[in-house]
Amino acid sequence: MADYDPGLHRAISQVSRNVLALSNHLGSVEMSVDAIGAEVGSISADMSSTRADLAQLAASFEKYVLKAERVAAWQRSETVIGNVKAELEREYGHYNKVRLSTVGLLQAFDVGNVSERMAQQVSEELMIQTPRYWLAPALVAIAAWSRDDKPVADKSVAEAFRRDPAKTGLFFALVLRRQGRMEAATRWLRHYLRSLDPRSLTREFAMILEATSQEAFGAPGRAMVAEQLLEWNRQLREDPAVTDQQVGVWGKEIAIHRGVLDQSQYPHLAKITPQWPAVASMLEHASAHRNVIEKYQGVRDTPVYLNPNVADRLDEILEVLVSEYDTEELPFAREVIYHEAVIEFEGDEERAKETAAALSEALEETLDLVTLQTQTALRPELMGTSVSTQQVAIGIGRNDFATAIDRYDASYRANYVDDVDIILDGKHSEFAINLGFVGWQSNTAVPQQESEQSLAAAWEQTMRGYLERVRLKPTTWVIAGAIAFVGLLLLIVAPGAFTAVLFFAALAGAGGWAYLRKREADRRTAEALAMRDQAMRFSIDVFRAAVAEFVDAKLCYQEEDALAADLAKLVNTWPVDAGVRVNEGVA
Repeated sequence: MADYDPGLHRAISQVSRNVLALSNHLGSVEMSVDAIGAEVGSISADMSSTRADLAQLAASFEKYVLKAERVAAWQRSETVIGNVKAELEREYGHYNKVRLSTVGLLQAFDVGNVSERMAQQVSEELMIQTPRYWLAPALVAIAAWSRDDKPVADKSVAEAFRRDPAKTGLFFALVLRRQGRMEAATRWLRHYLRSLDPRSLTREFAMILEATSQEAFGAPGRAMVAEQLLEWNRQLREDPAVTDQQVGVWGKEIAIHRGVLDQSQYPHLAKITPQWPAVASMLEHASAHRNVIEKYQGVRDTPVYLNPNVADRLDEILEVLVSEYDTEELPFAREVIYHEAVIEFEGDEERAKETAAALSEALEETLDLVTLQTQTALRPELMGTSVSTQQVAIGIGRNDFATAIDRYDASYRANYVDDVDIILDGKHSEFAINLGFVGWQSNTAVPQQESEQSLAAAWEQTMRGYLERVRLKPTTWVIAGAIAFVGLLLLIVAPGAFTAVLFFAALAGAGGWAYLRKREADRRTAEALAMRDQAMRFSIDVFRAAVAEFVDAKLCYQEEDALAADLAKLVNTWPVDAGVRVNEGVA
């Protein structure tokens, strides 16, 4: 029997204790690893779900912010409109007294129930209360004329001319016509027309168009105005830039009538194609035809009648003349137009600016004749004219309108989107997030079967990568073998029952640890394989939905685009007698 070596025995005992401790530690580690693995799996799933939720939350937040900004702009505009109108009333509210008194005084003279003294008193009080306003001395002149006070009448007319010669001349031409002084009215009208520059007309000239359409000046006056307008149009249109400008104005009119696309109609396409803004733009631009047809069909089909009472017709024109054309009030009107557009577009300030810019062209202080006629066709409510005058103006400018339609159509058709890219990134679904989808791109021009095959291949690549990441690695077996090898060395160095126990304990620990690792890898692999078909099917469904929506979008575009022919027909067949009133009384 070999000699007993106490030192060697103590060393072996120490190594045995270390191996036992290591084995216990490995067991604890394996249990922890197993628990951690389960927790990591849960956390990974939770994180994937959280990332998807966060992406959805971010999109929802962006929509909320945009909506909040628009609601704020909407509410702000409602407040501003009230403030602007209040300021307008403070600054120029006293003008309304003069305006109301003017037509009221003329009607009182018709009835004969107001004394000359009262007329004089009212007119002179208003003259004092409204300095710088052209209508106040004109009112004094009417009162003086009624009592045959020529010196006061002459002074008052001269003062009114000094303050605003254009409005004063037109005003007295209309007043004289109202009083049946045809010769004097025609003379004033001729003097008024000869004093004008057709390249720089003030806005009240629209009342000449209105009075002509209503036969306010009689046959001689109508012939005079028609001859002058024809000559001015000929002169101005010798410059191609003038015609081109009108075409541009009509083009803006068409553009501001385009619709606002509801993105929820194309939920998949809007999210996964980078060409979505172009698709939305072409749909919106094509939609303008329907809206323009609806507007101008209504204008064309509106019946117009001639009020048999000349005085009543002239009173209506006079009321508009004295109420709508004071240049001091134009800045307020422009501001109101902008904020009304903000309200109309529910806080979309970009669309509001575009619309307000187009509308505000009718509120320029001076316009050339051709532009003024165009604005009368477009904005009768801002020019103070009736539907009959609008109908006439559209007939005059219908060639410009037709050219604008062609240019507008050619412009948006040049940006037609015949096919779009479809992109599915690593976040297009929770499956994609959980499995680390590699991403995929195709185009609607590619045959659908080919695209779906390439999408399936992308998922196969994704699955291979994922399975490679979660499979049991060779290092697991290396570590387990190293532990078993250490136990074997101990058994060789110090054979015996105790070291044999330690060896088998180390072998069992290493095997158990490797088993747990393999079980976790098998679990994740099985989950991935079970998810594969479902994940692929979901992506294919998203792709098919986007393709179907794009087909629907193109069909919608073709339907709206085809209405261009109907709009062109409406304009090109505009009746030549549009705006001619029937003498059958008020409608």
